[in-house]
Amino acid sequence: MLSFQHPRALRALGRPLACYTRTIHASSRACSQDPSSLVVHGVTYATDDYTNIPSSIMSRVFPSPQLPYREHHPLKILREEIERVFGQKYSAIRAPSPVVTTKLNFDDLGFPANHPGRKPSDTYYVNRATCLRTHTSAHEVSTFRHGYKRWLLTADVFRRDEIDSSHYPVFHQMEGASVWGLDEFGSNGIVERECAAMEEKLRASGMEIHDDVNIAEADGWQDTHLRKHPEAANLALRHLKASLNTLVFALFKKRWAEEAQSGEPLRVRWIPATFPFTAPSFEVEVWFRGKWLEILGTGIVKQRTLDEAGIPDNVGWAFGLGLERIAMVLFSIPDIRLFWSQDPRFLNQFMGHDPKNVTFKPYSKYPPCYKDVSFWMPPTFHENDMFETVRDRAGDLVEDVVCIDDFVHPKTKRHSRCYRINYRSMDHNLENDQVNILHADVLEALVQRCQVEIR
Repeated sequence: MLSFQHPRALRALGRPLACYTRTIHASSRACSQDPSSLVVHGVTYATDDYTNIPSSIMSRVFPSPQLPYREHHPLKILREEIERVFGQKYSAIRAPSPVVTTKLNFDDLGFPANHPGRKPSDTYYVNRATCLRTHTSAHEVSTFRHGYKRWLLTADVFRRDEIDSSHYPVFHQMEGASVWGLDEFGSNGIVERECAAMEEKLRASGMEIHDDVNIAEADGWQDTHLRKHPEAANLALRHLKASLNTLVFALFKKRWAEEAQSGEPLRVRWIPATFPFTAPSFEVEVWFRGKWLEILGTGIVKQRTLDEAGIPDNVGWAFGLGLERIAMVLFSIPDIRLFWSQDPRFLNQFMGHDPKNVTFKPYSKYPPCYKDVSFWMPPTFHENDMFETVRDRAGDLVEDVVCIDDFVHPKTKRHSRCYRINYRSMDHNLENDQVNILHADVLEALVQRCQVEIR
């Protein structure tokens, strides 16, 4: 559910861009062509001023998520482990096509009209009424409406974002939820019994849980819960915390045992958060390798969502986590691009009798090839447009893009930036001549799409 958080194949150098987009308003230009329609999995959509999906992203739009179901893939290993921890009480759902209505992705979840996540600079739009899901929460209302009350849904999600080793425009989330009818919250009912059983195991685990959040700082209790059923809301929150503490312990206990020094316990902490679709809301972090790592976001499902789903007399919780984020930590995978690799040197490491305990061993580290680009920015410049253009031209041959200079001319007040692009393949060495050709193509695209003036 909660996008309480955030790959593609190598392309031939100099390959022409097959453009699926039309020019849109200033912050979201994609290319100069202007098709009147866009076909996705056999469905034709009319395009408009919001359409901004480039061919590089279209090549990743599958009928359902692929990587978390691919044999010997770390995301599949992690997905199956999470499903095992929650058990058969929870239905495991493979999400449908990522093309959803903006109503499902934003409106039904309470995103305000001015929320930054709605902007074309952040979201891939088919048209104003349709987009590529930005989070698994886009399926929350429909999943509840179809009769599922306890479920885990895995999906690929899409966001326009920066370029570095931990960000990719396509990644995978798992959303979990559990809701109950009000009659199930009675004394010694199913919710109470499950809480007691999980809490007893957690006490025996020795895990150190830091949870002193002031509910008011976590967006407070919903008015409906305070007025009508505060006991149910409190018990749902208790169940939420026991469930997710159990998950964290299951995922990290062996890794912690391998790395812990002087018997230091595994530590988890809850901190207040704010999400449009839950209240109270929290983020969960685990102390791992000397720092706090954010694992997931969670909270009590808002009444508006349950009303929209047709189950108004229910109370429950939901969480959302990024599979790549956790897999990179658990398996020591240094670059998010690797999840899309077809290289057997990557996938073969996750074969064997106990793939959950694999520590990835880098099989190559080819040298980087740095190229700088300096330009004057137009007033409408948005950094995500620049990242999108670089990614669409250079694909996975770009490891990261970093701003190394930001300058405003003292007289003209024109704004200039310089970005350093790191070209590096995960699979083979790049020749400088090859990179020069590719970089020239990137510069041309930046001028055409982003309306910059190269310095």
